[in-house]
Amino acid sequence: MQTFIARLVFNLLPKQVKLILSIDRINWKFGQTNINIFMLGIVYKAVAFPLLFTMLGKRNSNSEERIDLINRFICLFGKQVIESVVADREFVGEQWLEFLNRENIRYYIWIRNNFKVFLPYKDKIIRASHLFARFKANEIVPYNKIVKINE
Repeated sequence: MQTFIARLVFNLLPKQVKLILSIDRINWKFGQTNINIFMLGIVYKAVAFPLLFTMLGKRNSNSEERIDLINRFICLFGKQVIESVVADREFVGEQWLEFLNRENIRYYIWIRNNFKVFLPYKDKIIRASHLFARFKANEIVPYNKIVKINE
């Protein structure tokens, strides 16, 4: 059923190439029960339309679950339609980022300013805040070089 609905939503979109995918985790409490949903959506005109999801029996997703969700999207719609993946700072992890790099999927992931990052092209570890020190507060700046977080 999820596949059917995902195809329906996808086919209703006026634009079906160069898509920005968003991933996020949603948590509700129903009585004493935590409901955690790991969701993949398509961003269109600044709105994320939910497309695929995985129910989590725990607080957060791991790299394997993230990779699986992206692979489910690719199986349904192809990798060629993906412009990039956007995610919040909770969605980091070596295996996850290696997958995105290996698959040549561009990504934008928020990171905290106190994260330590390894710059392979400089062979140096610095705080993320130093990468963006010359920019204003709340200014969004993509960083187009590969770094490793929390080395």
